[in-house]
Amino acid sequence: MEHKGTVYFFTGLSGAGKTTLGGLFYQRLKATKPNVVYLDGDAIRPIFGEDSGYTQDDRLRWAGRIFRVCKMLADQGIDVICCSIAMFSSVRRWNRENISQYKEIYIRVKKETLLARNQKGLYTAGCNVVGVDIPFDEPQSSDLVVQNDGEQTPQELVEQIEHILYPNIVENPIDNRDYWNRYYQDQICTIEPSPFARYVATMTGAGGRLVDLGCGNGRDALFFADIGLDVVAIDLSDAAIRMLQKLERGNPHFICGDFINESVHQSKSYDYAYSRFTIHAINSKQEQLLLRSMYRALKPGGKFFIEVRGIHDPLYGKGQQQERNAFFYNNHYRRFIVMDELVAALRKIGFRVEYAQERTGFAPYGNDDPPVIRIVAIRQEG
Repeated sequence: MEHKGTVYFFTGLSGAGKTTLGGLFYQRLKATKPNVVYLDGDAIRPIFGEDSGYTQDDRLRWAGRIFRVCKMLADQGIDVICCSIAMFSSVRRWNRENISQYKEIYIRVKKETLLARNQKGLYTAGCNVVGVDIPFDEPQSSDLVVQNDGEQTPQELVEQIEHILYPNIVENPIDNRDYWNRYYQDQICTIEPSPFARYVATMTGAGGRLVDLGCGNGRDALFFADIGLDVVAIDLSDAAIRMLQKLERGNPHFICGDFINESVHQSKSYDYAYSRFTIHAINSKQEQLLLRSMYRALKPGGKFFIEVRGIHDPLYGKGQQQERNAFFYNNHYRRFIVMDELVAALRKIGFRVEYAQERTGFAPYGNDDPPVIRIVAIRQEG
């Protein structure tokens, strides 16, 4: 069956924040998908000509036009972000009946907030103003209602919208345990240290303490131990950890558990944190928890080494979408990272990003050489 796009309809009264939130949502979605268009109700009017005014009948006719365009684009596999008042319940009902993938986001604002903002002076003019002298059919069955009175930033609200529209199936990484147990029991993965581990080794000193976040079959943890680092290696796969513990080596210290769990990571206890291909195995909320946990657990000047799949990976978009940039494919969950967003998140927490690059050549495997993100972040003094 031919894939159809999704229409995201941001609606609300003038001054509610439709354009701001819808525009930011579009920018973030556009960074991950090329087939996305943005339609703002006011900006698109001149394109169709000025034959529609602002009376109630004119507005109804205009709303019909813009959503027929939305449907046409979505039917061709294009995602559409549309920001418009379109204040008629009949229009919204038509959307649900005729647009197969339709998400309605109602930006709700208190009357006193709208009056304080008084965007374009509409609320003091009081003539032909929806919600003043033109009735507004307040949405009753939106997919999401967002209260936008200034308590949260636009970025926070858009992240909230994304999280609700694309709920995570992996609230706890244990959901992937069966997949990884089979993977390591079948010994699919090489035991040679990864190119990333060899790269990281050039930036570490013997005797330093390193935590390997999601150590898998231990290939890199064992390598780090062999070059003189004190290694704590954590993985959720009990099959992998049992095999590693049978080696009866005192270093690394292998732990079966959740590498996000702060109780495992004592304050300022690590010189280095190492995450290779593990951040894309957790959801966005867990990512934030992990970054904060590592900032707390690293000593001042400690280094956080990250290698992760990005949105330019050939696997991006395959399988069933779970949340923004996350898909269930080949029996397990992957979330593909936007490098600039991860860098910004690290900096916001307090890291200094020393190196960040996305390119091929970092993680070749057989005949595959996908573009991969590498980041080195420093825990600043304080």
